Amino acid sequence: MLPTLRQRCLVVLYLVIAVIFTSFLSFVRDASTGIPVLNYHQINDRDHNALTVPVSEFEREMAYLKAEGYTSITPEQLSNHLKYGSPLPPKPVMITFDDGYRDNYTNAFPILKKYGFTASIFLISDFMDRFENYLTWEQVQEMSEAGINMESHTLSHVELAGLPHDELYNQLMGGKLATEWKTLKFVKYMAYPCGTMDEASMAAVKDCGYDGGFTVRYDLVHSWDDPYEIPRVPIFGNFEGSFMRFKLRLHGAPLFGRLERLRKYLLNNGHSTLATLFYLP
Repeated sequence: MLPTLRQRCLVVLYLVIAVIFTSFLSFVRDASTGIPVLNYHQINDRDHNALTVPVSEFEREMAYLKAEGYTSITPEQLSNHLKYGSPLPPKPVMITFDDGYRDNYTNAFPILKKYGFTASIFLISDFMDRFENYLTWEQVQEMSEAGINMESHTLSHVELAGLPHDELYNQLMGGKLATEWKTLKFVKYMAYPCGTMDEASMAAVKDCGYDGGFTVRYDLVHSWDDPYEIPRVPIFGNFEGSFMRFKLRLHGAPLFGRLERLRKYLLNNGHSTLATLFYLP
C-alpha cells in the first residue's frame, strides 16, 4: 500500500527537523570547542572601507574580549595544540593583522598593550619602509621586542596558487628571510595572500620551513584542523552596528562560516537570487 500524501509530508517534516536539530548540535559543539583567530587589517578613522575598523570600535572589541575572560595566544601555542595536543589557557583567542599597515603600530599597538593582549602581524616584507601607509622596519622591531609576533605574508602579496616554481619559492623565502633579518627572530608562520593556495604552494610552504599557514576561510579552529589551513574570523568595520556584527562573527563563526561557503557556492553556480536569502553579519 502506497503512503498517503499526508504521510509523505510527515516523513519530509521529520527529516527536516532531524537535519536542523543535528546541525544545531554540531554548531553548539563547534562553538564550544573552537578557537577564534580574529583577522584584522587596518585600524584607523580615515579609510572607510570593509577592511578598516575604526579605532574606537577596535578598542571596544578588545575591551569586550578582556571582560569576557579571553586570553590571547601565539601562533606557536596554537600550532603545538593542533600538532601535539598541548594545552591552551582558558578561552584562548588569537589576534592577527594582515599586510602590516602603519596604523597597526600607531593605533592598534597601544590598545593591545592596554588590555594585555599579544597579536601577530603578517607582513608583506617588500612594502615595509617603502610605502607611507605601511610599517617601517623600526616600528616592526619595536613591536617585535614588545612581544608582537611578526610573521610572513610573502614578499609582495602575490597569490600563490598556480605561481611558477621559482617565483613561488622566492615569495615564500624572501618574505621569511627579510623579516627574520630585521627582527632577529625565526619566522615560522605565514598567511596566504587572498587566501588562495593549491597542493604545490602548500608543499612549498612546508619546504620553506614554515610550521603553519593561515587562510581567510571563515570558521573557528578545532583540534582536527590542518596546521597549514588554519581558518580565521574576518572582522570588518565601518558598518552600522559593527560591534554587534563583531559579536555575531565571534560567537557564530561555525554557523555563519558554513552559510558563507554555501552562499559562495550558490553564487558560483548561477543561483544569485537564492544566495541573497542567507544573512551574513
